[in-house]
Amino acid sequence: MRSNTTTTRVFALVAAAACTAGLSACQSDVPVPEPTAGGGTATAAPSAGTEQPTSTTPTGAAPTGTPTGAAPTGTPTAAPSAGAAEAQNIEPITFTDEAVGLTETCDQIITDFKAPSYQTGSDADTTVYLLHCTLDYSGDLSYNTETVGDLKLVDDKDEYHYGRAWGMSSVEDDVKAAGLNPIGYDDYGTNHVDGWFSFTVSGSDGKADPLPEGATTLTYERSSFTNKGTGKTYEAYSTRSKVTIK
Repeated sequence: MRSNTTTTRVFALVAAAACTAGLSACQSDVPVPEPTAGGGTATAAPSAGTEQPTSTTPTGAAPTGTPTGAAPTGTPTAAPSAGAAEAQNIEPITFTDEAVGLTETCDQIITDFKAPSYQTGSDADTTVYLLHCTLDYSGDLSYNTETVGDLKLVDDKDEYHYGRAWGMSSVEDDVKAAGLNPIGYDDYGTNHVDGWFSFTVSGSDGKADPLPEGATTLTYERSSFTNKGTGKTYEAYSTRSKVTIK
């Protein structure tokens, strides 16, 4: 039994000596990174089967929390501006009211004028028309509520579907904001008037109900009146003409 123990110790000493002489005989086979050409150390590629960290965002997907194409929150929306629709030339319409010495000529129309100050609430579906006209009085009379005829744009197929010229301040404000000159109370007492009449056509069932293009007539109606200063009476006068856009 003693001789076996001695033999075992001899083999242990021999193995220790071998380890001292050459370390490679005692170390496991562990790969050592090789130096790269630039002096650094190349990183070993991951072995097959090793899982890499994956992104939580799909390829090509927009970052979560912001809808694709959506405007940044907090960006103010531009308020609608007055005007927008362009003026169109029409075949000139001339009304000659000889009794009051008026010659009125209309030559341009805007068929869908944007009036944000007026087109709100119950008037949101109202269509606004603008008609450019010049009025000249050759006698002693001037522009006022009695000497100016009542203008209407009327549907040729439905006489109850029409727009009447009004001197509404809210529409006038929008006309001015669009850089145009509205005809209104400021023109009273003058012999020459040059500007735009505004007409409003009510909507139907919550939707705009514009007049039919190519089937609209402009009517002029003036009631009889007596001049308070002179006592002279002026007979009523009316006329009409088809509106034709060039």
